[in-house]
Amino acid sequence: MNQKQRQRLGSAIGSTILSYAALSLVGVDKTQAAVLTYNFQVEKGGGSGFFKFSDSSLTGIGSEKIAVGVYKNDYDLAGAIALFNQGNFRGLQASGVEYATREEARGGTDYIKFESRATWYMGTEEAISTWASYFWGYGETIVSNRQGYLGRGRTIISSARVSYSLVDTAAEPVPEPITFAGTGLALAGLSWLKHKKKMAA
Repeated sequence: MNQKQRQRLGSAIGSTILSYAALSLVGVDKTQAAVLTYNFQVEKGGGSGFFKFSDSSLTGIGSEKIAVGVYKNDYDLAGAIALFNQGNFRGLQASGVEYATREEARGGTDYIKFESRATWYMGTEEAISTWASYFWGYGETIVSNRQGYLGRGRTIISSARVSYSLVDTAAEPVPEPITFAGTGLALAGLSWLKHKKKMAA
């Protein structure tokens, strides 16, 4: 290998390592990303459940919002938002309308039918030197049978405190910076071999 070839090889390796070093720096924080699982409980018989979300987009600066992914609860959390302040989870922000129908056989062709509808809201806000989550909900159930309307029941939950507990932290698989550097060296070597073949042809 002559001096000119050595210079070209050194330049190719140097530029490639710098490029992948930049990529590795971008990915350093993301090696800490995790999928967090929280349980929640609403006072006054308001229900419970769990939800999950990834903190990969969290910067830890100021107020931030992350969309909730997987969930299983007494309420549909589609569109729910996890609120953070200075990197700390503070609570959920969500609302919805639920519908349910249930029938109970009472012998022969007779039955009792329950038709339920609930409207609810869950909010989180900063109080004096602390944060708190509250739940408000209104539910109504209409009872009927083959002969018609039997009655109606209502449930109102106002300012019920919501508590949260972190139950699982699963790391997200993200390529480590060393992977980027190794790939960069391999590409640099391939580039030099291709150049050498052209020179020999």
